[in-house]
Amino acid sequence: MNVLEKANGLFIGSMNRVTATGIDKEGKKIKLRLFKKGDSIYCLVKNSRKYGTLLQGYDLLDIVPIVHHKTTAQKWESSWKKVKARLEASGLWKEVVEEISFALDIDYEKINTINNKYWEIKNDDERLAYIKQMDARVIATDDTGKEYVRSSLIYNYSQLPKVKKMYFGKHKSEAYLERIKKAMEDKKSTTESARANYDVSFEFNAEKNKAWYSEEYKGCGNGHYYLALDATHVLFYEDD
Repeated sequence: MNVLEKANGLFIGSMNRVTATGIDKEGKKIKLRLFKKGDSIYCLVKNSRKYGTLLQGYDLLDIVPIVHHKTTAQKWESSWKKVKARLEASGLWKEVVEEISFALDIDYEKINTINNKYWEIKNDDERLAYIKQMDARVIATDDTGKEYVRSSLIYNYSQLPKVKKMYFGKHKSEAYLERIKKAMEDKKSTTESARANYDVSFEFNAEKNKAWYSEEYKGCGNGHYYLALDATHVLFYEDD
């Protein structure tokens, strides 16, 4: 079996991306990020998520899969722990740190089951009773003494977190990030705005120790909204 045939055999079912180790003519091992397009197999170029060159161009002696697949639950736990670590390092959003700790303590399987049951059971009293029996920690009481499910918390933390780096435009983004970093270090409230792919804005409130980032469609006022984790990265919160 040649290398291309072995590489083709790595794509099981609907998988269109795999990671493998290639052995070159000198016997050296190289890591390959492979994707399949039609009948051809490509290797992603360094630092790219969508551009690649044909695998034939690598002239390999052999290829073997790298097996390190994480379950969704493992990815969920690892990702939220990374978000929590960033927040703890920056000191921002202490209540979000508490929520993440709460969600991690409940665990991925249970928090997803609770979220699904919340939408599945239509009767409010039945829903409350069932979920309370599953885990009473997700039940809260309002000012009138009425119990309710903390539905927004359950929904938000049943998802994998979406984290990205703030972007203020080509060639100028790093200057913005440096100013933001300085303001946070000095505990000085600041705002920034720019026009890049979106109308971008950032705000740091030193008194509340909270920061926000948004990407709105140009001239529209609606878009994507994030909580800042630190001076560089943000966590998706909602679309509007």
